[in-house]
Amino acid sequence: MGLKNLQGDTRLKVTASNLAPNSRYTIEVTNLTKGTTAVVKKPSRGGKLTTVLSADTRGVSKVIIKNSKGAVVKSYVTVGTAEIECCIAKLVTDSINCTCKCDKCIEDLQRAQTIRLLLQAAQYEATLGLEITTQEKYTKAKQLCTEVCACGC
Repeated sequence: MGLKNLQGDTRLKVTASNLAPNSRYTIEVTNLTKGTTAVVKKPSRGGKLTTVLSADTRGVSKVIIKNSKGAVVKSYVTVGTAEIECCIAKLVTDSINCTCKCDKCIEDLQRAQTIRLLLQAAQYEATLGLEITTQEKYTKAKQLCTEVCACGC
């Protein structure tokens, strides 16, 4: 199955194969970070299903595909990274433009690197279906995205 976060993590493209041909499926997207759920019903065509649905996928989301009898046939975890990617970009920009006369500039860059590594770890754990540790790493990365004003030396 393929999952792709689109448009700043406000839409999600879901692709699945090896399904029963010409059957109806329910796709349920639950944002584990924000607690919201989006549900859509779509038919498979030749055992494949592709759809784009509107859903807030900022953070960690779980996607479940159920057959017409309500049985789960596929389950995946995904990480919407747009919000944290913006934070990383801001930290790197701040580091480049920094005029402090201490180690504050390098601290911003190191913070950006730490956040990026946490985000990559969360994405990897999502591919393994590890909801709890994926959420923990995403939450830690988000916590590190707090703005630190001025030089703070």
